[in-house]
Amino acid sequence: MMSTLFFIVIMIAGLIVVALIGSGIFWFLVQIGVIVQKAAEPPTQDFGSYSLEQGQDVSEKER
Repeated sequence: MMSTLFFIVIMIAGLIVVALIGSGIFWFLVQIGVIVQKAAEPPTQDFGSYSLEQGQDVSEKER
């Protein structure tokens, strides 16, 4: 009786470990897919015009 109960507990614990490892592998593959998808996007091109005149001087009191 005790050996059967012990065997069932070991089997359940093993299944939990396998499920955790499987979900970790799945999450890793999803993250890799997101990275590859973002890397395949064309780079953002900024056509803005920036110059020093757009800034303003900050005095010591305002810092």
